Amino acid sequence: MKQAAIIFILVFWLGLPLFSQIIINQSDMPVAGDTLRVSATNIVPNGYSQTAMDTIWNFAALEALSQRVDAFVSPTVTPWAYQFFFGDANLASPRNGSPLPGLPVTDGFTFFKNSSTAYSELGAAYTVQTIPFPAKYDNPDKYYEFPMQPGSTWSSTASFSIAVPNLVFLSTQRYRTNVVDGWGTLVTPYGSFPTLRVKSTLLEHDSVYVDSLANGFSFTRNIIEYKWLGKGAGIPLLQVNEEGIMATAVYRDFYRMQAQPLTVSLGADTAVLMGTTITLHAMVSGGTPPYQILWSTLDTGNAITVSVQKTTTYSVMVIDALVNFASAQKIVSIKYPPGVDEQNLYSPQAYPNPTSGQVCIILPENYAEATLQVLTPQGMKICELVENPVNGRIFANLSGLPDGLYFVRISAGKHFYLSKVLLRS
Repeated sequence: MKQAAIIFILVFWLGLPLFSQIIINQSDMPVAGDTLRVSATNIVPNGYSQTAMDTIWNFAALEALSQRVDAFVSPTVTPWAYQFFFGDANLASPRNGSPLPGLPVTDGFTFFKNSSTAYSELGAAYTVQTIPFPAKYDNPDKYYEFPMQPGSTWSSTASFSIAVPNLVFLSTQRYRTNVVDGWGTLVTPYGSFPTLRVKSTLLEHDSVYVDSLANGFSFTRNIIEYKWLGKGAGIPLLQVNEEGIMATAVYRDFYRMQAQPLTVSLGADTAVLMGTTITLHAMVSGGTPPYQILWSTLDTGNAITVSVQKTTTYSVMVIDALVNFASAQKIVSIKYPPGVDEQNLYSPQAYPNPTSGQVCIILPENYAEATLQVLTPQGMKICELVENPVNGRIFANLSGLPDGLYFVRISAGKHFYLSKVLLRS
């Protein structure tokens, strides 16, 4: 009796209600029309992994770094092509951002099925250049199995692959194991709630192949999800994700701030002379640092340095600490020195290149005479030579020039040609 009285006094003094064990089922999941505000932070108090039966988890000190609204709709309001592939779904959630930098997507949705036995993700769908691309799992990724109560366990294996012709190939394999490892009272800035605690362990293997790069990469992720579920809450009242040394928390909350979305910019498109070396900077704002940055060149970091040999579109994707995504593109095109007409300009082969002085330039036709103008990358004419091609080949001696990059403008007959030559002693 004394112990019971002491517990009652402590609970009363802390201002916490007395709750009994709950059971989670289908009616406690989201429904179409829900708009559920959540706060997110990467400052997570220690002890989030600990659990027990009939316990108190006190996360009242959580402070929001950003907020968003998770919305749920009926699949019937999604594009009709999506409905064809996800006909067994009864819930969908709009999805912002692109799954890969440089992939221009619209109308992203994640699809779910909520039944009397389970709540599962079926996959996602996007539209690329007006063409729908579904990424449907071969088997549903089972988030929850009903009825859910302490000691419940379940697992699922899900995978998908999607190919966007001439752009990219994506595939994901995911293995999830789950256990309801505790129950009790959860305290957050949003209030105090009776909850079940679900621990999910995910092993995910992702592969990406980018057609334009003729290259791909793969990576494996190990994620632990700790979720506190309440009656009628729709989504977890609190979810802590642990990946490596990083932990992030997302929890139901009141309106507290204007959301600052994650954005990234590479600046305006630009044009440079062929062979120019430039540095591109990813200018990131909003979201929650630290950021992870991946370029279409497969480099990482805030900036990349590239030598531009042809018109190229560079892309970057940024992931913040709360796993929000943002991407940007920049087109770097080739321009020509002043006085050089780009139209119908043929770039003949020059060898050896680099050269110490002697160079052979191969023209597409045989001419009796050709005039060569040697230009700096800024368009300044250094010298002019008159040569007599032999079988369409011009043999020129540039050994009197300083080391560096030069453009050789060739006038032969009614045609103009431009070749790039690098002099190196």
